[in-house]
Amino acid sequence: MEQKTRLGILFVILMVFVVAAASAVVYFWRQNADLRDRLRVSDQKEKEKPADIVRRLAEGDELPEFTAMNIDGREVRVTPRGAGNTLLFIYSPTCDRCEAGIPNWIKLSNKLKDLHSSTQIFALSIADSYTTVQHARKMQMPFLVVPFPGIELQKKYGVTEVPLTVVVDPQGKVQAVWDKPLDEGEVGDVIETVCPECLERVGF
Repeated sequence: MEQKTRLGILFVILMVFVVAAASAVVYFWRQNADLRDRLRVSDQKEKEKPADIVRRLAEGDELPEFTAMNIDGREVRVTPRGAGNTLLFIYSPTCDRCEAGIPNWIKLSNKLKDLHSSTQIFALSIADSYTTVQHARKMQMPFLVVPFPGIELQKKYGVTEVPLTVVVDPQGKVQAVWDKPLDEGEVGDVIETVCPECLERVGF
């Protein structure tokens, strides 16, 4: 009887040990599986990371055409290609740095008009339509103002910061970028870049 009791106790101890060992094996297997999953997700994110980074707009970049609603509610075609060069003002109505440069954008636009330049001008806003419309009307911008229709298009235009003053050639390639508020002294520089023939008509 005593022998059977001892065997029973040993059997119970053995079973407890086996169960504990099995539990440990399962626990560590799950830990390793979770670790492999995290590493797989991390590796996938690293592979996807470069695609999510917006490349900053630079000389030589080619810009796509798109259609969007202007501040008057009409659908317009924004094309950086044309008979002459294109001037883009890229901004946000809620950006103080943009606000500082808008008067010089307006001055630049008026000078190009007075010089009968063939340059087409677009102001591209990264804000929503309502905010863009209210701000453009308040500032009485004399050029076509269009909000970007989506974040993906902003990425294609390399908008990593605002304001941007961009000169694009007739083939849609960026010639020059001013990546800060345009000051009065740079108005002539932009005209020289976007409209070289204008220098023959008046001096700056």
